[in-house]
Amino acid sequence: MAIAAFGALIAGGAMAADLKEWRQAKAAPVNAADTDLGDFRWEARPVIVMADRADDPDFTAQMKVFRDEAEGVADRDMLIVTDTDPGAQGDLRGQLSPDGFGVYLVGKDGGVKFSSQSPVSMARFAEIIDAMPMRQREMRDGG
Repeated sequence: MAIAAFGALIAGGAMAADLKEWRQAKAAPVNAADTDLGDFRWEARPVIVMADRADDPDFTAQMKVFRDEAEGVADRDMLIVTDTDPGAQGDLRGQLSPDGFGVYLVGKDGGVKFSSQSPVSMARFAEIIDAMPMRQREMRDGG
């Protein structure tokens, strides 16, 4: 009985709405000052977005890409980490040393896989991530 009810829930529109909300919540950005990337090793692919201020046009454009593509962000286990306060001298800023705007893709193994000084499309992120051996395994195994 419970299995049938679960099946009906999955087939219903309510589940689709819940799934969309879950994926958007999963794709919500976190502040670099509150985040230890070590906590996400082997679990997520952090994408660190840095700028000198929150209203930087490149920062705003990059964040719009992630908002508009929340499902792709969640599907690829991307964790969006932001830092728009150079005065805070956070650990990530010290390690990455951005000059103004910068976006950095970190693999699940903790290594920087890609960086750019201009906004990056979700299609480009998908191309890079989907070519990674771990992602290939995830897609093959349905994860």
